[in-house]
Amino acid sequence: MGNRIDRRTHKRFKVREESFAFIENDSKILCKIKNISKGGISLVTIANAEHIPEIFDTDIFVTGRVFYLKDVPSKKISEAYLDSKSLFTTFVKSRVGIQFGALDNDQAAQLDNFIKNHATIEDMSDS
Repeated sequence: MGNRIDRRTHKRFKVREESFAFIENDSKILCKIKNISKGGISLVTIANAEHIPEIFDTDIFVTGRVFYLKDVPSKKISEAYLDSKSLFTTFVKSRVGIQFGALDNDQAAQLDNFIKNHATIEDMSDS
């Protein structure tokens, strides 16, 4: 196996535990944020997500309404279903890689604020 080349143009950062997102479909799909960059986000679906569209809006938020960024234009770039061994889990879970579309100036400023205040300082770009 050769060395993997990371083609991302933005640094990825881990987020704090209270950070979540909604994928806006016909309904909202609740997701846990795994990591984030200025160019996209990696999510794990929490609620049943049998169909995630190719193009959608994403809402990024921190519990307690400390932060809420609404309607970020998004495109699904990857999806992998997670194997759940729990007898208590009846939801389909998946990990979803999302690329952000063009953000307006306010959204870009809010995303910068989220990364500064709600992401860890650990840069994940080399992992």
